[in-house]
Amino acid sequence: MPVPRYIPHYTIDDYFQWEGEWELWSGIAVSMSPSPFGSHQKLVTKLSHRFVAALEQRGCDDCHVVAELDWIVSEETIVRPDLSIVCGSDLLRFIDKPPTLIVEVFSESTKHKDQTSKYALYEQQAVKYYLLADPLSSTYEAYELHNGAYQSMPVRSVMKFELQSNCSVMVQLPT
Repeated sequence: MPVPRYIPHYTIDDYFQWEGEWELWSGIAVSMSPSPFGSHQKLVTKLSHRFVAALEQRGCDDCHVVAELDWIVSEETIVRPDLSIVCGSDLLRFIDKPPTLIVEVFSESTKHKDQTSKYALYEQQAVKYYLLADPLSSTYEAYELHNGAYQSMPVRSVMKFELQSNCSVMVQLPT
């Protein structure tokens, strides 16, 4: 007879006690990858600057760009997107509601997770836009939520995102 396997189940209270870099997925601790290479961080920085500039140009004062800030989805799920745009919320220690837009930049260790688990989570949590970026090939995948499911968006050098009814931005994607 096989020995029963014990799988620990964690909550937000446990998460706030941990040292190091972690995410919490449905009660399971997921170790964050080591710091990504320069091309990853450089692309996150460029995208951040372009989204901030677009928001400022359009006067979208109710939307904020944040990089690598924890999003507390539930008592058992906490993720840290590479880049998020949050509208209509003050940001203190973490994101407390679904961002309007999330960007994940691929690295070798995160690509599969970004395309599967995080895609499903963000879709389920009604994140309006999900942008995936590959710094090695300078390519993007873009998705917009329609009737509860992501639909692929055509990727152009300049993308339009309707973040709120009074905030629509045009962003040139870095290559």
